[in-house]
Amino acid sequence: MSSADPDGYGSGWWSALRADLRDRRRGERAKANARRGYLLPPRGEGKVVWFKAGASRESVQLACELLGALRERRIDVRLALTFEHDYADIIEPRVRGLRKIGLGYGPGDRPAAVGRVMRRLSPFGLVLVDTQPHPHLLSAAARAGTHLVAFNTAAAATDVEAAYPCDASQAQAWRDAGTAQDVAEPADPLALFVEAQADTTLRSLAAAGQAELKLWWWHGPVAAADDFVRRWRSSPLATGGVLFLSSDEGDASAVADLNISRWDRGPLPEGSVVAVDDLRWTAALASAIDAGHLEEAARRTAWQALAGNSAISFGPKRPVAAADDEIATLTDADAVLREWQALHSEPVEARRRGDAGRRRFWEERRRAQKVMDEFLQRAFDW
Repeated sequence: MSSADPDGYGSGWWSALRADLRDRRRGERAKANARRGYLLPPRGEGKVVWFKAGASRESVQLACELLGALRERRIDVRLALTFEHDYADIIEPRVRGLRKIGLGYGPGDRPAAVGRVMRRLSPFGLVLVDTQPHPHLLSAAARAGTHLVAFNTAAAATDVEAAYPCDASQAQAWRDAGTAQDVAEPADPLALFVEAQADTTLRSLAAAGQAELKLWWWHGPVAAADDFVRRWRSSPLATGGVLFLSSDEGDASAVADLNISRWDRGPLPEGSVVAVDDLRWTAALASAIDAGHLEEAARRTAWQALAGNSAISFGPKRPVAAADDEIATLTDADAVLREWQALHSEPVEARRRGDAGRRRFWEERRRAQKVMDEFLQRAFDW
């Protein structure tokens, strides 16, 4: 199987065949059929606007939000949502109760599958959402006169009506390609989908009776957590402090003293290491800490961290582009610990860093809302 296309959604017939056989063995017949283009159009009357998401949580969530927002603007159209991975916890709450919609796994990019799905859906508009711009699908849609829009998607070789890039580098790629009639201002819509209000409940619980207790947060690859914990335990920060660990890959329970899902909400003893094995705590954590470092993080995690009004730094693989130099980029664990020690000694500077991060979050949120409104007006004018 091609390592570049393990799920068979590209144009390679061998990868698609292997993926189909695997899905059928697992009892996922509908997924295999959808990959071959056997999709059912949404019920009801009206033209179809198709939101095509990829396999990531961010892609599927953004597609759901765009679909829901368009439904609020236009009740005359039917809406289709396809994806390459089913996240029921994201999809079901957002689409529940919406009429004239259809959703399910999407097609691969082989000509037969593309032709089949285009005949079945006959989309009036096609919105690619943070996914691969597959050439056979784009060419077929262009020949059919379908309105083509790319939202947070890499530059395509086929002309599209508009591109909505998530950052400056993606915007430049579209401008260099010259295949978008209109390139919107870059903005990350994931900033719209995080909790914007600070919540200090976690701090009041964790530090009850310990007014001087400091809370620190490290987020990154599970494989790097053990080394960071050892360095933190050996530093002065472990005295009078608690370290929270989290990762987009899973939890770091093996190197922690406690999982947050099993925390009894009682005061945490100094020197404790707490694994955040439930990322629903991220918003509360971002508001409660004295400082945090995101070595590697998904964009949504990064925006939630900046929204918390705490001092945040990033590793070299910044998930969020810098608007200025107030959000530090730190290259190794020792640099992180030195930064935290400095902020421990300078609480005024820590507050300034927190304010800078929150300003960055609100700037992006305002831009994202403007871009979202522009997209919805475009789709309304169709």
